Amino acid sequence: MKLLIGGDFAPTKQNFDLFEQGDAEALYSSELLNYLKTFDYRVFDFETVFEGKGTLIEKHGPLITTPVSCLPGITAINPNLFVLANNHINNLGKEGIQHSFDILEQNNIAHVGAGVNLTQAREPYILEHGGLKIGFYACAEHEFNAAGEQKAGVNPYDPLESFDDIRKAKTLCDYLIVFYHGGMIEYRYPLPTERRVFKKFVDAGADLVVGQHTHCIGCAENYQGKTLLYGQGDFLFARPTLNEYRYSGLLLEVTIDKDGLRVDYNLRIKPQNTIRLATDKEKTEILGAFQLRGQEIQDQKRYTEIYRTHLETRKGFYLDRLLGKFGRSLIYAGLNKLTSGRYRKWKMRRRFDKTDWLILDNWVSCETHQELFRDMIQSEWQEKS
Repeated sequence: MKLLIGGDFAPTKQNFDLFEQGDAEALYSSELLNYLKTFDYRVFDFETVFEGKGTLIEKHGPLITTPVSCLPGITAINPNLFVLANNHINNLGKEGIQHSFDILEQNNIAHVGAGVNLTQAREPYILEHGGLKIGFYACAEHEFNAAGEQKAGVNPYDPLESFDDIRKAKTLCDYLIVFYHGGMIEYRYPLPTERRVFKKFVDAGADLVVGQHTHCIGCAENYQGKTLLYGQGDFLFARPTLNEYRYSGLLLEVTIDKDGLRVDYNLRIKPQNTIRLATDKEKTEILGAFQLRGQEIQDQKRYTEIYRTHLETRKGFYLDRLLGKFGRSLIYAGLNKLTSGRYRKWKMRRRFDKTDWLILDNWVSCETHQELFRDMIQSEWQEKS
């Protein structure tokens, strides 16, 4: 079996017209379309939700949605499975998720990683092909998207549940591919905890772990003969500006037979709001840098240097937003005591608007922000000491 895995995929305002017209050659190029036809099965991370039902949720970050009229351009690549464990499928709440399920199923596109409740969101998808069973399991970091017992959303990564889910899923199939939607956007290396989690996925039964969400090509490493990919990059996710991170994305060519699962890499390039296959020269340059980063993370000293440098760049992101938000003084303490805490509540309401609270919610809920924020504070404190 030949399986193609593409990265983050969503029609956006920049190319709605091409999707609605079904202009496949303009969106993807004839060469890429012919290339996709050579695979038995095609999988993409569908990082949006169909419009028509539901109400936009309150969150920090973009609320990406897609008109149903974009279906001609979506179905042009003949997708077989959409991974929905991401930070956008819940943008329209439960009604939006169910509406998207209905549309995908009407177009014979399977889905995994989201549900109208947690039980459904945790279910793996099992594909039978040529006498083999291939399983797909998907989870995502917490970003205003987690499903609950009575709440729609995505399958949240949970250290108390996710590894058990993977062990159970592996009993249902010959090979298991795990998708993890998380990591730092436009950062080409994994965070330390992310590397540990991916290795534990393999220990639990994963045969391939694919990290998505970072919108850039990251790096990969081998663990117990299995590939761990930290950052696949986009398939087609047009944004107002084109930078070096979003210019290229990996296409995973996965060959599966009774002897094992093998991964090869191809590349797509994004000129403006469309994509095409990379040239040989582009492949050599981009994949060379990708492989070099994979070597760097094997050197613990070098990897630590890279991570500490990244922490320095993130300090402004966090500290600038906190500057002036918190304070400590005898006057503040006295007023708060005299008013039985009412002064504190008034001060918090004055200093923190709704956006501030949503940002703080994201920092304490999302695993990537938790780790970076914690390590940034520790680094800052060590400098002061």
